[in-house]
Parts: sequence; structure tokens; C-alpha cells
Amino acid sequence: MLKTLLSFNDDAVLIISIIAIFLLVLAVICIVLVKILGKKRAKSIPIASKSEYFEALGGEDNYIDSSREGSRIIVHLKDYSKINKEKIKEAGVTGFIEKSDKLTLVVKDNAEEVYEKIFNA
Repeated sequence: MLKTLLSFNDDAVLIISIIAIFLLVLAVICIVLVKILGKKRAKSIPIASKSEYFEALGGEDNYIDSSREGSRIIVHLKDYSKINKEKIKEAGVTGFIEKSDKLTLVVKDNAEEVYEKIFNA
């Protein structure tokens, strides 16, 4: 009789352990899915029109040339005082770095698409 009781307890511990591991794995999967879905939503930042970008950069006549490096768009301008920083932010640029001879626009997830829309359209 005592042997049967101990056997039952071992089975119960095994079942509880399996359920606990299952719940832990399920929680980890849920956390990973929330992070992945959150990133996908962040990528759907609307891209401004070509004219809006050029307006923020001081007009098309202020533009000299540009290039893209990863998530950054490097723009050379004639007059950097014509830059409208608020319009650049509204156009979907997450950050920018001003240097004496260039302006670097940081566009996190869709830099290639933004670059193509502005400079190759």
C-alpha cells in the first residue's frame, strides 16, 4: 500500500513538472511573438513624398548629391541653414547628424525605400 502511494506521488510530480515546462515554453513563445509583431508595426512608418523631403532640405535647388549607407542617407547641400528640422522629422526621419559638408539622415527600417523615393524617382 505504501509503495502505491509513493508511486502515485512520483507520477503527480512528473505530471506537474511537464505542465510547468509546457507553460514556461508557451510564455516564452508569447513574448517572442509580441516582440516580432511590435517590430513589424514599427516598420510601417509612412514615407513622405519627394517634394516634402526636398522642401525639408531647403528645396531642390539646394541639393547637390546623395548616397545611402545602411540605414543612413547622406545628403550634400549648398546651404545647410535652409534645412527645416521639424519637417525632416515629420517626413519619417528618426534622426539626423549635421556636419560641415553633409547631412546624414537616419531612417531606421526603410532607408532604401526612402532613398529610392526621394532621389531615384
